[in-house]
Amino acid sequence: MIATPLLRRLPSPALALAMVLAACSPSPGAGVERTPMAVRVAQFNIQEMGLDKVNEVDASGRGTHEQLVAAAAILREVRPDIVLINEIDILQEGEGELDGVWRLFQERYLAVGDDPLAYPFVYAAPVNTGVLSGYDLNKDGIVGTRADRGTRAHGDDSWGYGTYPGEYGMVIASRFPLDAAGARTFRDLRWSAMPGNLIPPGWFTPEEEALVRLSSKTHMVVPVDLNGRRIHLVASHPTPAGFDGPEDRNGRRNHDEVRLVRDILDDADYLVDDAGVRGGLPSDASFIVMGDLNAALRSDLVEGRLAIRQLLEHPRVRNTGDVCVSDGGLAGRTAGAPDFFEQATTAFRGGSRIDYVLPSTDLPVTGGGVHWPWAATDPAGAARAERASDHRLVWVDLSVR
Repeated sequence: MIATPLLRRLPSPALALAMVLAACSPSPGAGVERTPMAVRVAQFNIQEMGLDKVNEVDASGRGTHEQLVAAAAILREVRPDIVLINEIDILQEGEGELDGVWRLFQERYLAVGDDPLAYPFVYAAPVNTGVLSGYDLNKDGIVGTRADRGTRAHGDDSWGYGTYPGEYGMVIASRFPLDAAGARTFRDLRWSAMPGNLIPPGWFTPEEEALVRLSSKTHMVVPVDLNGRRIHLVASHPTPAGFDGPEDRNGRRNHDEVRLVRDILDDADYLVDDAGVRGGLPSDASFIVMGDLNAALRSDLVEGRLAIRQLLEHPRVRNTGDVCVSDGGLAGRTAGAPDFFEQATTAFRGGSRIDYVLPSTDLPVTGGGVHWPWAATDPAGAARAERASDHRLVWVDLSVR
């Protein structure tokens, strides 16, 4: 039995603030002119955040893991109103509440000190990572089993790469109400259901090809109420386009996972979510695409196609590359790296932009950035960012009316 997605309301001072803000917002009735509201939306891949790390605490119960202390400090500094966290363990298959790791991180690392930060609304859903398929998906002649938990043998034969169920999951945390009942996930959607898919020819058996899932984690569409306006958070974390062979199954899957985001925006006919509801978003829906998409600006070509163009060139998507920049990314460029060094969100391949916050064009963008201090001017900040993750936090400021 698959667990249902989880929306948890966390007791904190921020809950009272969110309720006051919601109560003070004018209702969306006809003729009401709403005052624009500033909203900061962020994406942060906090590398491999699991129970082992959040459980490192001092005698008072405050978190002490060096990486998570750094990540929490960055979040408290940037203070996003909504944030998608990637690479956080989701507790599934009877191991606990789906958002258990996030709740411990918030309690022990975020909501502490002189500048505490807490999010009253949290959404988590099951993911495909580490869920064994029962098939030899990597074609090494061995079918991974539960006895292989914690090893690559387990990960390579799971529906999404993970050495245990729920590894590399996702959580959305928000100061504003998230609509759990209206949320949709596309975890179980078969790759073969996508017309014109890029499944590697001849790689999977016919039985495997009929069953293999498209999303390596899950694709989530979670409505949020901002200033009385319904906006859809379209969150995902496609597989990296590597760690395979000449068949390029991960590169092809990455392309089609990014395409799945586009098809959700375009209300494609083939889409069926995990609750059996067909289609994607209405053509007039406001949205924010967010995630570690593992799709760079100048590489990750599949059959001559650049995966990220499917979103950056979409007529309803605002490419925020002009505001999501940093001095650290620009200074860290290396010979042979892609263009647009200042937009980099990781040091991969000499500097690559692979983490994105992309609002619909009807949402005015007032600013943004990549939290990547330059070591020459802020050595402590640069070192902290490096300790926190091999990715950098990306944010966009919106004016929501």
